[in-house]
Amino acid sequence: MDLDVVTKMLKMTYSFELWDKLLELSDSLYKRVQDIYEYRRDISDQYTKPSRHLVYYYGYSLLMKGLAYKELEHYGEALRCIDQYSDLSWFKPLDEEALREVRYYKYISEPNRLEVLLLSGETDILRHYVEFLRNNPKEVLPGLMSIIKTANKFNLNIDHELTLFSQHISDLLNNSSQGVIDTSYLHNFLLGIIKYKIAHSDYKAAIDYTLRLLTSTDKLENDKFYKQAVVYFESLRQFASAEQVDHFHLHITNIMERVVI
Repeated sequence: MDLDVVTKMLKMTYSFELWDKLLELSDSLYKRVQDIYEYRRDISDQYTKPSRHLVYYYGYSLLMKGLAYKELEHYGEALRCIDQYSDLSWFKPLDEEALREVRYYKYISEPNRLEVLLLSGETDILRHYVEFLRNNPKEVLPGLMSIIKTANKFNLNIDHELTLFSQHISDLLNNSSQGVIDTSYLHNFLLGIIKYKIAHSDYKAAIDYTLRLLTSTDKLENDKFYKQAVVYFESLRQFASAEQVDHFHLHITNIMERVVI
């Protein structure tokens, strides 16, 4: 398969959270790029010529491999991947397009490194990480995921951080035209915030987020997260208001009407 096809497969694999498969595909892409770089620098075959500069695919293979290691909590390996793509200036030849790719990977390595350090327990860098996110709005969504995951893992109170990024959270919840990556962020964010609200006894908010997760995952047919939403609602039912219970029952009624027995 050509490089663009593998790249699309990596994105889909990431969205389905198949971390071992993501490692396998990342290694496959990395080896393919290495082979092209070492033996076929000038790609003339129209069926294999990639749409972007070769350095993009090299960096992307390491980026996705690092993300997989992060999710598997292999933080040392994740940091080694980040170190590798943080400086790709050695890649030759580098035209203006390639230099943009090199600069991008250098840029993205900073938040990714901070994220891994935070998840590995260096919670004292949270303020620095938040400051970076405030100065780089495009990184807020993945950043929020790591902040919430860290809070749940180390029992931190992040109410202040959630308030700081309240507009980004609202945009995420109300964006109806999301790609596979943003949808993955949305569902993981909802799952993480539900756990956080339960841990801090804010059951009303936890149920509200659970109902949002239920609706979104039903619409997008994400069975894994849908089942978790149902379980969370049932476990929190005793804390639900009459309005929240009615919302849940209406949803289940709609499901039953669509199911042919």
